Amino acid sequence: MGDLALIGAAIAFGIGSAILPVILNAEVYVIGMGAFVPDNLLFFTILSLGVGTVLGKALVFELVRRGSTKVRQTVERKPPRNAFTATMRTIGDRLLKLIDRPYLGAATVLASSLTGVPPLAVVTVLAGASRQPLSLFLLMVFVGRTAQFLALAYLVHGVT
Repeated sequence: MGDLALIGAAIAFGIGSAILPVILNAEVYVIGMGAFVPDNLLFFTILSLGVGTVLGKALVFELVRRGSTKVRQTVERKPPRNAFTATMRTIGDRLLKLIDRPYLGAATVLASSLTGVPPLAVVTVLAGASRQPLSLFLLMVFVGRTAQFLALAYLVHGVT
């Protein structure tokens, strides 16, 4: 596969995984990239995946922002299965309370992008419905997701 095709595929997968995170898992893609992409291209393909993720999240953010009156304010949730799940839910709920504040919400976006708690798909929808500035949201998504992807890819690349 040519170098440009590899970078283009990373951008396309980033967009797809940002829009459909349940179907297209970016972390699994990064593991594959870490195992099979050559040293000289790994950094650039990960950056391309980060750019694609930002493009996809920008689309979702804007769609929610334009239709934010249709976003439900409450969600029915199942009770947590164990203590770990309860703790993660508590942390996620506390972070989600900050999302409506324009600049403190950036901490929630960054934490979600880095760790997945709370899920970035949920944060994207709530940020789009809130007063979160688009540019700050996208910057935090790029920094967080790219850092997570680089760490994961180089960890796998070092092992293989």
